[in-house]
Amino acid sequence: MENRQKTVRIIRIVLLAPVLLGMLTVAAACLNPVSVDNCGYVVAIGADLGKSKAYDITLELQRESAGEATENSGGALILSVEADDIFSAIDTLSSGIAYKLNFTRTHIFIFGEELAKKGRIPDFLEISFDVLRIRKSALMIVSKAPVRDYIGGLVSNNNANIAKMQDALISNVERTGEISAVNISLFYEAVDEGRFDAVMPIGRYDSEIITDTKQYDATKKGENPIKDAKNASRIGGMQSLTEGSALFSGAAMVGTLSGYETQFMNIVRGDFKEGSIFVEYDGKHASVFAIKNKRSIKIVADGDNYAAKVIIKLNITVERDLEAQLGKRFYTGAGSALERFFERELKSVFIKCRDLGSDAMGFGRYVSMLFKSTEALEAFDWKEAYKTFDADFTVELTLDDGYLADDGQ
Repeated sequence: MENRQKTVRIIRIVLLAPVLLGMLTVAAACLNPVSVDNCGYVVAIGADLGKSKAYDITLELQRESAGEATENSGGALILSVEADDIFSAIDTLSSGIAYKLNFTRTHIFIFGEELAKKGRIPDFLEISFDVLRIRKSALMIVSKAPVRDYIGGLVSNNNANIAKMQDALISNVERTGEISAVNISLFYEAVDEGRFDAVMPIGRYDSEIITDTKQYDATKKGENPIKDAKNASRIGGMQSLTEGSALFSGAAMVGTLSGYETQFMNIVRGDFKEGSIFVEYDGKHASVFAIKNKRSIKIVADGDNYAAKVIIKLNITVERDLEAQLGKRFYTGAGSALERFFERELKSVFIKCRDLGSDAMGFGRYVSMLFKSTEALEAFDWKEAYKTFDADFTVELTLDDGYLADDGQ
């Protein structure tokens, strides 16, 4: 009996040995400050046209140390190299760093304007997302500045602010409507199916913005950061910003919209939820806060010609009206004048998009619903039909807050 119990104890020890060994290994790794930094998390990937190779590829990393606070032991790091594809870039960059690149936290792709105009984004994205474990929900930006500068401008206080920027992009679409947002999955759908076109936010780099890190450095040197920054456009925060939209026709960028124009595009596209819009009525200027109420799009077909009848309903609150007339006269003419203003602006943005060959408002999705069979839809050339496509806009406004309007606030 005693021998049997000893045998059982030995078997248990043998079975538990691998588990114990694993726990000791993890514990030792956490305690050893030399061996913990074996991962560099790539949070942003950028691509410009290269000079000697196909692309100038930039990676922004967030470094972390296991068992320690990120802000103390990690930090932002930027790596850049010219290569013919991202795998070649990874091979080259990996030979010069002492840790493994990890792409599971990649949130944003940034593309140079010239690369986007040449339609090279799909070529660059011909990568195995499964191998690198990159999410297709990663957002996309077109940068007017060199991508290296733009990615560098995302760093403030030695932190890669990608997660903040991703949240800010989505939030700005909903709160202002002045930019658009598209992820890799939606971009592929637009390019492959051709029933609408992608629209990306435009990034710009402002070197005049004094970041917190620069203020800190200046203070250490005994300088006066506020005095030095008196001509800066802004103090604190990131030097890389987003404003307006890059219009695409298929895979190629074909033009841009300002933040103001993007608001009207988003109203029709269905991405606008609320935001402040500068308006004009009877020759007077004001600012209104608009909230989306209802949107309906009806497609009318006449042979090979197609048109849309769009009805937009918005609730508005007057934010700023120096003449203090919009609220007082809203139901006696000013409201109707404001509705005509919205209709003209919507039409103007539509014509601009159509003339550039970009179905940024997404009318092709509605036209495709008219076809009864997959064969007929596949034979239909929406891009060709879009050249003569027309849209009429009817806007109905409801004044939510007459008190602010009457007060001229």
